[in-house]
Amino acid sequence: MIHLDFYKKLNSMNNKEHVETFLVYHLSLVIAEIKPAATVTIKKNNIKLYKGWNDFGINFIDSLNLKFVELRESYDSIIVMIYSESLLKQELSKYDTMDFLLTIGYPPNGSINNYVTTLKSRYEKYHCPHELGLFLGIPFKDVKDFMECTTKRCLLCGYWKVYNDSNKAKFTFNKYDEIKEYTIKEYTIKNILKGSSCFDLALSIKGYVYTSAKSISSDS
Repeated sequence: MIHLDFYKKLNSMNNKEHVETFLVYHLSLVIAEIKPAATVTIKKNNIKLYKGWNDFGINFIDSLNLKFVELRESYDSIIVMIYSESLLKQELSKYDTMDFLLTIGYPPNGSINNYVTTLKSRYEKYHCPHELGLFLGIPFKDVKDFMECTTKRCLLCGYWKVYNDSNKAKFTFNKYDEIKEYTIKEYTIKNILKGSSCFDLALSIKGYVYTSAKSISSDS
């Protein structure tokens, strides 16, 4: 019900508030720095979202210190990947990931811009290449098993199909859900307070994750 109310409220906003709130919710895991990147679909028949993205979205992404790439544009939508440059660099620098990307045509010792440009090219060619999962922070072994149509049993299905270490994946899924729930609830509170902005909400998400991590550390 809380998600339904959130989307109803979203549809009543002006273009700027609509796109910024949409982005904060869908990017909450990237803002929280527990995921390197996320993809969003901008539907062109959603005039408020499409116009809001073109008029305000790009500047808002920049204000969050994030980068973006439009992976593919069609007659009815734009697929956008929005990412933290530092977190993505950390994710793609893992040995297994780098080695794998090299075998499918990514540049050796490439910059993040090189990797993102190659992903865009492959996205246009293959529609949605499997290695996108690596950019989104999905564990290498799970991406590889999914690509190879493994005979392994899928242990868990949530934000991705899990073939290895289901306990760790379950913990991650719960953390993802927690951040998304916090984003919606905190938005409701911020919306009541005059003068609060989507940027304030983004700062609140970062603060919540930092406080949670500090609390866990002190309890252990």
